[in-house]
Amino acid sequence: MAVGDDATTAGYPLVPDSGEEGRVRWGSREINRTRDFIAQVKALLPVGKEAYRQASGITSGTTDPQRGNDGDVYFKIIT
Repeated sequence: MAVGDDATTAGYPLVPDSGEEGRVRWGSREINRTRDFIAQVKALLPVGKEAYRQASGITSGTTDPQRGNDGDVYFKIIT
């Protein structure tokens, strides 16, 4: 796979090799664009135990599960 194919598939713009937009003086802009992409991906990640449990479909309680989707995990706490 050529360099940049994954970025193109994901919808990210590529830095051109030549022309006005490919000039070295725009390097800081491209670094900042990369940081923006990282920040956007980071914002998609859950933060904290509860958020990870919710994102993965893991729940718990003392009663029988009432609803859910295939693949969800429910831990029944027996007292």
